[in-house]
Amino acid sequence: MAVRRQGRIGLFKGASRPSRGRRASQAPRSPLASVPYTWDMASDGLTWGPGAAEALGMSPGDLPRTGEALAQLVEPGCGLFRRETIGSGEAPGRGYETRYALRLAPDRVVMVEDAGRWQPDLQGRPAFARGLLRIDAAAQDLLPARLKARSELLCGVQDGINEALRLSQTCTLIVGAFEGDETDPMPEIARRLRPMMRRNDLFGVLAPNRFALALTCCPVSDAPGAMRRLSVLLHDHPAGASLRLGAACSPDHTFKAVKLLRFAEEALRRSLEGSEAQTLHEVRLDAPAPAAAQAPFDWVAALNSRSLTLACRPVVDAQARSLCLFQACPSLGAEDGSALPLGPVPALPEANLALLVDARMLELAADHLSRHPGHRLALPISPETLRDKEWLPMLAAHLGARPGIESRLMVEVSEAALAECRRSLGRLHAMKALGIGVALAGFGSGHLTGAQLRMLPIDLLKIDGVFIQPLQRSTDDRLHVRTLVDRAQHLGIATAAEWVDDEATARMLAGWGVDYLQGALFGEPEVLRESLSPQARLGRA
Repeated sequence: MAVRRQGRIGLFKGASRPSRGRRASQAPRSPLASVPYTWDMASDGLTWGPGAAEALGMSPGDLPRTGEALAQLVEPGCGLFRRETIGSGEAPGRGYETRYALRLAPDRVVMVEDAGRWQPDLQGRPAFARGLLRIDAAAQDLLPARLKARSELLCGVQDGINEALRLSQTCTLIVGAFEGDETDPMPEIARRLRPMMRRNDLFGVLAPNRFALALTCCPVSDAPGAMRRLSVLLHDHPAGASLRLGAACSPDHTFKAVKLLRFAEEALRRSLEGSEAQTLHEVRLDAPAPAAAQAPFDWVAALNSRSLTLACRPVVDAQARSLCLFQACPSLGAEDGSALPLGPVPALPEANLALLVDARMLELAADHLSRHPGHRLALPISPETLRDKEWLPMLAAHLGARPGIESRLMVEVSEAALAECRRSLGRLHAMKALGIGVALAGFGSGHLTGAQLRMLPIDLLKIDGVFIQPLQRSTDDRLHVRTLVDRAQHLGIATAAEWVDDEATARMLAGWGVDYLQGALFGEPEVLRESLSPQARLGRA
């Protein structure tokens, strides 16, 4: 039976813990086929949790590092990528859930479930997402039959590319699409194209009105001529009038068959959308996203104008549902008094922007605790701030200027930031020596082993919301969360759960022994009036 730790907020000062000599199993990781991720939609950067390469069956170097790179692996017609399922900003913090097939290799397609939550920017546009990608192994036998034909074609194309590279030759892949309702025209199209095919060339059917032709010993300079010849061979066929072609070449564009087909299909799409009947893939340099380039300047302006405010999300006792503490987050105050929560702080090469933002939030939090003796605050800080040598003196100065608030302040660090445990251990102990509590956010993502967790002076473990959101439908996540709770109870550490939005989930977590809950069920972040700048307060008077 779960042990209720009465007066758990008192653990900010360092509640007693079980002997370090007790044997305990290693900290549980997320299921092998489940991988958490974060996606910065402004820069399109995609960051994976531990075990992503193993779960997807890829080498670490092949993991997609941008949302666009992952989207290119989605099989056409096999589900919607998360970008298409995320809304336009009408509901900040809104969840998303979708299923789609990923082509990870010429002969390997997997169906995945993708669920998480996104945050908007100041204009209400989706800007940042956290989610969980789960591979559905049981759905492999339910994939469309046409994917098998596509896999056979890709394997043949990859063999052709490998052979061409061995002989210092080339391979061109042409994809064609046409309109019409003629019954099974592909055998006739294949027969008409035989005059331009050599012994190692391949013809494959991608869809009822779409085909692919792989030509060995066809360099990129000859690709336009090959497409023109293909059009001539089909000019009097019923499909010839509406025929559109796209092509890509290896090794000029890629060495991999999956990417070669993707490039050829992208060229075909431009042909279908434009006036050209034949289009060759063009290599384009990726330009930085405009939003990513502008984001640091918005933060700097907010710091200079001191317009950052302290928004607080309530955290309640799981059993009594009474307010226990607030989680602080940086925000901008709207005219109606509501909060506009801000996402993660972007990198700024010229300065440590994360430290500047966290320093401002520490100042606001310390002022609030000084004015409200009955309040408690959990203040998240970035990994960069934790590693910065100026953070500890800054923290000590604010605590020294406001005696008595240290027992009501908790600093929250992410599990990913503590992966290099030895570097962070001394800083955590130094913060504990100042009298504050330490919370670990993102618990369960697998960055820390059991041995590392036992070394850390942690007072509160916050279970990652990506495992809480699917509890009602996922047996794997229910088992994972219960294991996390049992692990924390074995160590004598209190637990909190994020993203609790409904009563059924709240009751389930409370029954398992989770100590604290936060989420939409208990309230969204609100701006504290006294944390506004003097100019803003005067403007509201």
